[in-house]
Amino acid sequence: MEQRKKKKGITNYSRAAYIMLVPFLALFIITLLIPAVMSLGFSFSNVSTSIDFVGLDNFIAIFKDPLFFKSYFNVFIFMVFSIPITIFLALIFSVLLNKPTIKGRGFFRTVYYLPAITSIVAVSSVFLTFYNPTGLFNSVLVTLGMEPVPWLTDPFWARVSIIIISVWLNVGYYTVLFLAGLQNISSEIYESADIDGANSIQKFFKITIPLLKPVVLMGMILSTINGLGAFEVPNILFKNGFGPESSAVTVGVNLYKTSFEMVDFGKASAIAWTMVIIAAILSIVQFIVGGKNNEA
Repeated sequence: MEQRKKKKGITNYSRAAYIMLVPFLALFIITLLIPAVMSLGFSFSNVSTSIDFVGLDNFIAIFKDPLFFKSYFNVFIFMVFSIPITIFLALIFSVLLNKPTIKGRGFFRTVYYLPAITSIVAVSSVFLTFYNPTGLFNSVLVTLGMEPVPWLTDPFWARVSIIIISVWLNVGYYTVLFLAGLQNISSEIYESADIDGANSIQKFFKITIPLLKPVVLMGMILSTINGLGAFEVPNILFKNGFGPESSAVTVGVNLYKTSFEMVDFGKASAIAWTMVIIAAILSIVQFIVGGKNNEA
């Protein structure tokens, strides 16, 4: 009798759990699964007044488009410089905020995290005023006796301007992420290192970095995936989203232009699925490297 009641209770509990999952599953299917399947179908079709299957024509077309490779090249440049700088600064800030001797740690954590929850459009608009020929940055340079910088009109400085905004936006988020990882490292390890006479630099490279490596790897992969879809910053800084000599065009901007300005949903879907494939490859690399670290 008791076993029947227990089994009935488990059944009711499982049924309630499934019922609670229904809203999420419905939202997932409607907003993610169905659009993803439609996009995959569009990537092999010519979408106009009718949907006609064209095979790999859309993928062949984007691989023949120089702008496609230019957008990935720009994204690669942005990530090569912005991700290491972001990760390095986030590591430094997280280590400092993890020290119990630092006063007002809660305040500084909030301040560092604010950029992560601030509207990217608002941030880009503010930086746009800073990058103007007579804006804040050039005014400071001129005051210091230096030449003003063509932030938005020179290809090199256009890329630098995007990297600066990217770092500013993301450092706070990864600082909090790494701080959570640091708090999972036992203080006894550092105490043992102190007994052995290790200094702060030795503890950082011999203890903090190795034990935080899985979190750092996750942060790098997240940064890379987010970088692939970068859209708001270049689109706000440059009216056409391309920048001087197409130096600021990203895959996200190219996708938007192809989809909503050229109204070529088939080609745009093909571009989107190249992003999905690259993101999947990076995720697989993360699991492989993370698995090796866990085994070690």
